[in-house]
Amino acid sequence: MHAWAARVSRDWPPFQVERRGGWRFGVADGVTKRANSALVEDLDADVAEVTAFYRERGLTPCAQVWPGQESVDGRLAEHGYETVEPSLVLSRDLGERPDGPGSTRITDHPTREWVEPFAGADPSRAEGVVRILGGVTAAYGVHESGDGRGCAVLNGDSVAICAMVTASEARGRGVAKTVLWDLLARAHEEGARNAYLCVVAGNGPALGLYRGAGFAEVCRYHNRVLTR
Repeated sequence: MHAWAARVSRDWPPFQVERRGGWRFGVADGVTKRANSALVEDLDADVAEVTAFYRERGLTPCAQVWPGQESVDGRLAEHGYETVEPSLVLSRDLGERPDGPGSTRITDHPTREWVEPFAGADPSRAEGVVRILGGVTAAYGVHESGDGRGCAVLNGDSVAICAMVTASEARGRGVAKTVLWDLLARAHEEGARNAYLCVVAGNGPALGLYRGAGFAEVCRYHNRVLTR
C-alpha cells in the first residue's frame, strides 16, 4: 500500500476494514469516498473484487489510485471505472508554533455548533462524520462567529487537517484562515511537528488558503468510481 494512502486512511478511518484479493476495503456506510474505497495492496489485484465487494453492500464501487499504481489504474479504466476528484496531499512543517489569532473555540469533542454545518444538509452524513472522527484523537474548532469550523486529527508528531467548512455568506472574510491557524497552533501544543491535508485539485479557493498557510504539494491521488 502506498505510504500516504495508509496515513490518510489512518486519520480518516472506515468503520470496517476487510482485506482480500490484494485489496484493503474500507466501509463507512457511504459517508465520504475516502472511507468507502479500496486501497491497493497488490499491483496484480483483480478489479472484479472491488466491484463485487461494494455492490454486495449496496455501495458505489470505488478505488483510490496513488503513484506507482498505474497498472491498476489502467485495469480499473478497462472495467468502466471513471476518474473522480483528482486530489492533492499538501504538507508543511510545524517546527515552530504557528501564530494563530485565537478566535476559534477548540474542544476535544464535536459540539452542536461543530456538527450543524453538516447536519443542516444531511443529518445522516453528520452522524457518519462524527462516527469516523470518533475513531481518532481530534481537536474540533468553531470560529467565534459560528460561520466556520474544522478539525485537527492528532497522531503523535503528525496532524491532519480535515472537515473544513465555511458558511457561504462568510466566505472571503478570513474565517477559514483563522480556524486553520488556530487548529495548527493547538496541534503544535499537542506535540505535532508536521501537518498535512487532502484537497480536491480543482478547488482553487481552498488551495489558495492552504498554500498561503505554508502547505506544499507532496503527493497526488485520484478515485476511480464505477457509476454504471
